[in-house]
Amino acid sequence: MQMPDIAATRTDLEPADIEHLQLLLTDWTLIADLSFADLILWLPTSQNAGFIAAAQIRPTTSRTHIPEDLVGHFVPRQRHPELDRAFSIGEVSDGMPTPKHSVTQAIPIRHNGKIIALLGRYSNGREIGRLEEVYEECANDLVYMLETEEFPRVTNSDQGTGGRGGAPRVGDGLMLLNATGIIQYASPNARSAFRRLGLLFDVEGKVLSDVVARLNLDGLPNDSLLSLVARGRIQAASEITGKQSSATLRSIPLNGPEHVQRTLVLIRDVSDIRRREQALLGKDAAIREVHHRVKNNLQTVASLLRLQGRRLTDESAKTALAEAGRRVATIAIVHDLLAYNPGESVDFDDVVNRVVHLTVETSMHPRVQAQIDGDFGVLASDKATTLALIVAELVANAVEHGYVADRELAISVNAHHANGEVAISVTDNGNGIALPVDPDKGLGIAIVSTLVRDELHGDIDFVHAESGAQYPGTTVTVTIAASKLAASH
Repeated sequence: MQMPDIAATRTDLEPADIEHLQLLLTDWTLIADLSFADLILWLPTSQNAGFIAAAQIRPTTSRTHIPEDLVGHFVPRQRHPELDRAFSIGEVSDGMPTPKHSVTQAIPIRHNGKIIALLGRYSNGREIGRLEEVYEECANDLVYMLETEEFPRVTNSDQGTGGRGGAPRVGDGLMLLNATGIIQYASPNARSAFRRLGLLFDVEGKVLSDVVARLNLDGLPNDSLLSLVARGRIQAASEITGKQSSATLRSIPLNGPEHVQRTLVLIRDVSDIRRREQALLGKDAAIREVHHRVKNNLQTVASLLRLQGRRLTDESAKTALAEAGRRVATIAIVHDLLAYNPGESVDFDDVVNRVVHLTVETSMHPRVQAQIDGDFGVLASDKATTLALIVAELVANAVEHGYVADRELAISVNAHHANGEVAISVTDNGNGIALPVDPDKGLGIAIVSTLVRDELHGDIDFVHAESGAQYPGTTVTVTIAASKLAASH
């Protein structure tokens, strides 16, 4: 179960409290990594019976200290005194060392002045160097901010928990800035990231905003937030670009018990990610160009067929070439849409709208109106061409068999989704096709039958729309399993 489910079924927390805890879970990896500690989110259960573990995270900067998954584990009152004390007095409570964990803490989490949960921090002894000291200082500041409801923050400018390539993590590179923006400490990975950006000097002891400005001397694009991030003034994320490398920066102003103004800045080298993005963009551009050229070639073929048809005197030959040109133009419509939206899926509502109106316009019959109802949705691009041809043939067939001189022919194209199937019907109010329909009689019907049954493994049914009427019309329904049309994800 996920934290919101556990909270909703096992606790008395309100929706706003659960939302606040969800916000914490998007950023609590910071505390885990800086503390070299496993974290467990403990929620007070209903009727004050105890606490239940609703979420758990392990550090990426150290080995785990709790290998088992404790999510869903219930702890009754008095089993872990540090949890009881922290919840009752509202202060951080240290637990008794165990053979596995030499340091345990229960940290109260407040929302709107009320303690809504506890954060259990579990670690063991390790050698302490400068890096570990800085990490621990930052972790303690975040814990203090957690108690005072200053962390986690909700800001419009903070994109650190998402974005292209993901948020920078503690292990990617860390800097600690003082109140004037000087880099008091830069982790080895942070220094390496700046060297890859093109800096040959050590950044520790330098003003981060000056370092960023120096990288921008060559007129490289500069994010509007970058200056504020580099100064450590706001909680936000931005990106910095060097000559051969790119990196994301995320700033988090800190506030500890001594209220010393400092800023935690995380940096991550994203050069490989950007290179892959550029490669994908190039691939997309190539695919767009291919679809564009295919569309142009198909339209050229359709135009040639129309020109050739105008030179003929045999009406049956002219009709055959006109029908061939319409089918080629129908396929071109799908490639035209894919030229602007390359991928494995296509919005078929746009396709069917253009296909139906193209078919009506090229029918050369006056007083034909077409209406489209229902939602066709997004379909696999390789199936869109097949279905477009089916719809075009059915509409053309409705015009051919239903048209009556001096009477408006109304054609309705409808899509309906039910029971895992897609039903597409084309209905007209014309003469009505002769029933039963012989699939081998007429090229259009033969094309539809072949495409429906052989390629899409569906069914096709012909009935009179109003049996016994002077103009019974025809309803043709094509039923296909939705899975046969769905785009892959």
